[in-house]
Amino acid sequence: MEQLPETRAELRRLSALLGEGMDVGAYLDGVAKVAEAVVPSCVGVSITLIIDGDAFTVAATGPAAYAMDAAQCVEDGPCVQAVASGEPIGVADVLDEDRWRLFGLAAAGHGVRSTWSFPIRDMEGLVAGGMNLYSAAPDAFADRARLIAGAFGADLGDVVSNADMSFATRDRARELGAALDAREQVDGAVDSLAGLPGWTPERARARLDRAALLTGRPLSEIAQVVLAVAAGTEG
Repeated sequence: MEQLPETRAELRRLSALLGEGMDVGAYLDGVAKVAEAVVPSCVGVSITLIIDGDAFTVAATGPAAYAMDAAQCVEDGPCVQAVASGEPIGVADVLDEDRWRLFGLAAAGHGVRSTWSFPIRDMEGLVAGGMNLYSAAPDAFADRARLIAGAFGADLGDVVSNADMSFATRDRARELGAALDAREQVDGAVDSLAGLPGWTPERARARLDRAALLTGRPLSEIAQVVLAVAAGTEG
């Protein structure tokens, strides 16, 4: 499948705006939206960057993308593994996926059936982050994986090689986490996770805090993802 001309044209437009002083975060938001349009059934795209050894969500197109990233930060998942291994990872159908329980449940709750994640490499060839795509259709990326990586990988690699978002990203996550008093929701999410085999309340809270930091979302929002999953399993 050939790269769509309009996709390339839009990426060139964004690159030109970046060269004229566009904020890197706004550029990444724009790229994520362009990627979402490549696959008609795509319901969310996120971009992560590795900062001080952790993969932070720095752009996402909507609630589904944030929720999927958050679930994987709490436990694990294909996007986390793609960045860790340096290899692309696809899930053809989450209904057949049994490696990552919370990821699978969050996917079901947000209408996600298949995912595709690939690492972003900097100019030195090191993994600097990843792009993650979530689709409402099973096996949605089978014939588009090479297109997506080829269309977006090089541009993103060039940008992240020259981007310093560390302070802005960490400060944003802390401010969002401190802005809301959501103790009841967070406590409920901790209790829900602590009920899983091998989990303790301390581990659950630490993982929720980590997910909020890495995704740049309020702690209350991360708790809502966990609580929604728990409610779905009880129904």
